Amino acid sequence: MSLQTDVARPVRPLPELLDALRDRGLRKGLAAGPISPTGAGREALPTGQPSLDDALRTGGWPRGSLAFLDATPGSGATSLVLGSLAACQASGGVVAYLDPAGSLDPATAARLGVNLDWLLIVRPADAVEAVELAGWLARDRSVDALVLDLADAGALGGRPLDRLAGLLLRSGAVALLLAGGASVRAAEQAAGLRVALRRSAWLAVGRDLVGQRVEATVARHRWALAGGRAELDLFFAEGRRIDAQLRAAAVPQETLVELPALRVVSA
Repeated sequence: MSLQTDVARPVRPLPELLDALRDRGLRKGLAAGPISPTGAGREALPTGQPSLDDALRTGGWPRGSLAFLDATPGSGATSLVLGSLAACQASGGVVAYLDPAGSLDPATAARLGVNLDWLLIVRPADAVEAVELAGWLARDRSVDALVLDLADAGALGGRPLDRLAGLLLRSGAVALLLAGGASVRAAEQAAGLRVALRRSAWLAVGRDLVGQRVEATVARHRWALAGGRAELDLFFAEGRRIDAQLRAAAVPQETLVELPALRVVSA
């Protein structure tokens, strides 16, 4: 099972949970020191999508960045961040998911490649507490990448996110930010990196809807030239067992109106 804590109703203190992971053989992150604000020598963590790594022109999510995924609900942002956590784990990184709204489905995360045995899931009481805990994890250099899911967590002012961006820059950790409603403006202003996602087509195998094709545009980039674009095929909770078959057989469908018998499936 993944290690979890509910900040509103503490189960185990967060430092204790991190120590438990380290005792089981997980090292204390990969970030070795401060990152140059100019971008010189900046390392990056893989996004899990090679075409997006190229579009970012930094080889992935730049270390020390607060990256806002600007997307309407259902446009693939959650699938993308889970794939990024899986890629970070595969490269030896330590990852966390801060989920104040309790929207994360661990089974979906596992099907998208995340190793739940090495995922720290934290459920803060609200958006403000989630940002504070993200800052604590960054300041402690406990994780390499974290997802800050504020999509359904209520309003948040810009100042907490500004502070978090500064802590990330000094620690070298990456925070992938999902925001919605009243928090979007604060996210846009604080994030050094903004990637806009827009669904361009559904992906189907026969009459089964298995994913979506998404256009990713690098709308803001503090450390490289913005404007890069990538086409991403994001599958619905795909299992590794049928990953190759899905990618080979999936066909784009521009609209579902002409295909009323399509049904959504997951691996």
